[in-house]
Amino acid sequence: MPSRILIADDSALLRSALRGLFNGIGDYEILEAESGTEAVAKTNECRPNLIILDFAMPGMDGLKVARVLQNSLPEIPIVMYTMHYTDQLSAAALAAGAKQVISKSETGSLISTVRELLTPSEDAPKPTPAPTINSNVKELVFDTPITRRGTQAD
Repeated sequence: MPSRILIADDSALLRSALRGLFNGIGDYEILEAESGTEAVAKTNECRPNLIILDFAMPGMDGLKVARVLQNSLPEIPIVMYTMHYTDQLSAAALAAGAKQVISKSETGSLISTVRELLTPSEDAPKPTPAPTINSNVKELVFDTPITRRGTQAD
């Protein structure tokens, strides 16, 4: 099943370029939003695995979107992707819930960050296998006579 990425940017050209980029490098389902309000609605509706979020968008900027989504769906990683990169914006975006802040001039960093965030961590909890009965334990349990209720076997 492909990972679902929501690209939220007011530039149709940028959304199209990122769609082409990610379709060319992996098995991704790309969703698009052209405003912050639409990004929140699509996230609630479609539950993407990751969001690439522009800072400057009409209606609701990227920081507001990140705060809203961090409160309602904190498990979905957000990557703030902006041409307005500053240390101050980066700190604000991280405080709002973004996992990473990347300048739009750093496409290679965007690709590696998306791959990293969509790859299950070694530290992630692994499913616990169903218990099995070892044949030696089975013999002890079922083949050892018990003399009286509540006492140990002879």
